[in-house]
Amino acid sequence: MSDLLIGRLIKELRKKNNMTMVDFAKKIKISQPSLSKIESGRQEVTFSLLESICKEFGITRSQFFQMLERDNIYHQTSLTLNFEESVDANKEIEHKIGKLVSKMTFEQKRALFIFLFSNSRE
Repeated sequence: MSDLLIGRLIKELRKKNNMTMVDFAKKIKISQPSLSKIESGRQEVTFSLLESICKEFGITRSQFFQMLERDNIYHQTSLTLNFEESVDANKEIEHKIGKLVSKMTFEQKRALFIFLFSNSRE
């Protein structure tokens, strides 16, 4: 995982918890400039600091890395697809979805169908 994604997640969690950089830095016992560098991906997070960060947010390291992985997948997908609406983008999305669905098992397809149409009135 990149330092940038780790920093973005820390910043997102801090903001969701309505904490300023100064307040959060004090709680995890680092300086505000160090926190700024971490959030911008210019400084690595040590294992012990990550432990303190997770404790402040009331999450486990495992939960932190699960959130990080979801973020990473989202950013990778956003970079590979142009989400601006166009005929070409629409065709590319349909093609990629088709390839993914063709590789799924029957149970996976069924679960996807239920998920997609659970709120549909069709």
